Amino acid sequence: MVNLTQLILLVHILSAIWLAAGAFAGAVARAQARRSDDLAGRVAALRIGWRLASVFSVPGAIAAGLTGLSVVTPVGYAFSGPRVGWIHASIGLWALLLATQLFYLTPRLKKTLAAAEASLAAGAPTEGFTRLAAAKLPGILADVVALGIVVLVALMVLRPF
Repeated sequence: MVNLTQLILLVHILSAIWLAAGAFAGAVARAQARRSDDLAGRVAALRIGWRLASVFSVPGAIAAGLTGLSVVTPVGYAFSGPRVGWIHASIGLWALLLATQLFYLTPRLKKTLAAAEASLAAGAPTEGFTRLAAAKLPGILADVVALGIVVLVALMVLRPF
């Protein structure tokens, strides 16, 4: 018989996969937006990136983190004691990645998409869109978030400390 802890653990794992799908597919959408020669192609790639963030990355990050927190004790671990450093590191990393996604990457992507759509309506890239699209930090942080997901998986599997 399946118990509640097993169901929550299943949702945790599926949420982590959901999150990873959004993060890594988002990298593909960003690359396509940068490589596109025409404005319509860039806007389409940004729309896909927005959809990936709003449907996969953000909900996946929230669900994976909350379900992960809720199963720590029921699966036999604790928040204090020997060899729980990986739990603390995971919680801290998750909070940092979620905050980066919620308070910087997602709003920045929304602003960039709005500027791209305004540019498409105007028939040419606006100064605002050109400036937003040229920024390197959002792409770097998005890649760091994707790497952070890999580190989180390693912490969950290896439990190194």
